[in-house]
Amino acid sequence: MHSPRALLLDLDDTLLDDRGAMADAVLVFRTKHGLSKSESDDLIAARWDSIGREVWRKMALGELSFVEQRRVRLRETFLLTLSDVDADELFESYLECYQQSWRLLPGVDVFLERTAHLPRAIVTNGHGPQARKKLSLLGLGEVFDAVVTPDDCGGARKPDPKIFRYALDLLDVAPDEVMMIGDNEEADIAPALALGMRCFHVRHQQSGFSIADAANAICSLEPRSAMKVEPVG
Repeated sequence: MHSPRALLLDLDDTLLDDRGAMADAVLVFRTKHGLSKSESDDLIAARWDSIGREVWRKMALGELSFVEQRRVRLRETFLLTLSDVDADELFESYLECYQQSWRLLPGVDVFLERTAHLPRAIVTNGHGPQARKKLSLLGLGEVFDAVVTPDDCGGARKPDPKIFRYALDLLDVAPDEVMMIGDNEEADIAPALALGMRCFHVRHQQSGFSIADAANAICSLEPRSAMKVEPVG
């Protein structure tokens, strides 16, 4: 089997430890503002995570806007009655804590070094400006040939095939020439397989399935010696 000509990668919890960053940030934020003092750190972190998943699901269905899901998450996690203006201002304080908690997952540096010869694009459901800011602050601003978010393709979000096709078009490759790498079976892996891509399902807590292991899998494949990989952009 030949190695891929290009790679598509999820961002959050594939390259960036997003869950860890959110858990750390919400506790720093809670302490900073004296919120929900009687509740444990574990309870607050779990509620922030579960409500976050629910509001993102509703946003994907068009039931909440990006800004509205932030307000709902803040109000419901901390049981606050806030105006939209106050909620937006308070959420900015959380974002400062969140940004300070961003870090790459173990093995990302190895992966990026070993796959530097391949065109690579990020495909994320995250907010475009924030996704690009994450990459920039983590020193990855120039590493990827493209960063594709719902903002770039009419609001299409993974697992919608439109967002994957948009990335493939940017890299000028066919699905069967690409490997998709991500941590979410429903959003990353299943739709990519349906389009004809090969996939690597990242599971950081499971031996043999880290992001560094993805590089090992790619480099173990037979090189496309007869196929020149053209630069993108």
